[in-house]
Amino acid sequence: MTPLPLYLMDAHALYWRRLASPKLSKPAAGVFEEGIAGKAMLIVHHVAIAEVFYVLQKHGQIPLFAPMLRDFQTFPYYSIEPIDLIDLENLASMPEIPEMHDRLLAIATKRLDATIVTRDPIIQASPQVKWLW
Repeated sequence: MTPLPLYLMDAHALYWRRLASPKLSKPAAGVFEEGIAGKAMLIVHHVAIAEVFYVLQKHGQIPLFAPMLRDFQTFPYYSIEPIDLIDLENLASMPEIPEMHDRLLAIATKRLDATIVTRDPIIQASPQVKWLW
């Protein structure tokens, strides 16, 4: 059996999907549909979850957080990924991504041999990760 493609979701992708925002690109929306159809695994990193909380708080939408977190824990196409010690050991390996949270997501993406779903141009410019938007 061929393993499912792995997509590590950034906070904006998760947030805009929840709001059904037109800011979510068609390819990124397609990744969610692949996951729902059982054709891909969507990885939700602890860092992205914390960033989603921050965005919700910033926009006065905290009531959306608990249902989102429950979805990440309940739906089989999501896999919650913790910060791994090896990721911390590799923090110096991606100096091209200066923002620490983005760097942690990119390092996890590389470790998992996943594709990161992000609109962030700095992450997209890294030669060390595969990305989709």
